[in-house]
Amino acid sequence: MSALTPMDVRMFLKDFLNRKFEANGRGTCEDLPEDCDLLLSGMIDSMGLLDLVASIQEFTGREIDFELLEPEEMTVVGPLCRFVSEQVNKQS
Repeated sequence: MSALTPMDVRMFLKDFLNRKFEANGRGTCEDLPEDCDLLLSGMIDSMGLLDLVASIQEFTGREIDFELLEPEEMTVVGPLCRFVSEQVNKQS
């Protein structure tokens, strides 16, 4: 399996959000800037964060220890994508 890049994680994240938005009758997520905070922007709520974590682990096929990520970076697109990529590639 090739290495998982932060861009791969970002594309998954965008797809995840678009599926959630569509299910809730909202528009689509066109862009995800590096500094976008998913929680503060209202894209996800606390339950959505739990769903996101589970979905990321399902997507990667790996258990990821999110406690290693700084809490304030947990919902910010850039740091989250880099963290997931690093953790998955470490386990390979």
